[in-house]
Amino acid sequence: MVDDFLSKFFPGSSTPLDFEARKAVKEKEIGEWDAKPLIFNVGGVPTEFFTIGQLATALGNRSANTLRAWEKEAIIPKSPYVKSSQDPRGRRRLYTRAMVEGMVRIAQEEGVLWPHKGTRLTETQFTPRVLQLFKTLLQLP
Repeated sequence: MVDDFLSKFFPGSSTPLDFEARKAVKEKEIGEWDAKPLIFNVGGVPTEFFTIGQLATALGNRSANTLRAWEKEAIIPKSPYVKSSQDPRGRRRLYTRAMVEGMVRIAQEEGVLWPHKGTRLTETQFTPRVLQLFKTLLQLP
């Protein structure tokens, strides 16, 4: 029984050999991006915020560094919300639940999430749609 269980994984790993099983594991991991929101009052209303790492997880388990690069290249807009940090590198970017869920929905619709993760963002409407999402959520002109 143990041998049967172990034969379903790469040797010395918890990564399943089976494509469908890997997909299920990936989807489960992606679903846990919102396990620990930060709660801050915005205009007297408690609001959930998520870090760039949580956003990266929600966007198909990318790295926070990838999202920082996207921000630098203007693929995604800079977060209007920041939290001070004791880290000498600076402040922490924060995103509301609506921002994260909106970006995930757009990424799914544009085909840039796993298993289509290799799709070039420049070949999609991901960036303009995310910019419009932020404008709508922040009610910018």
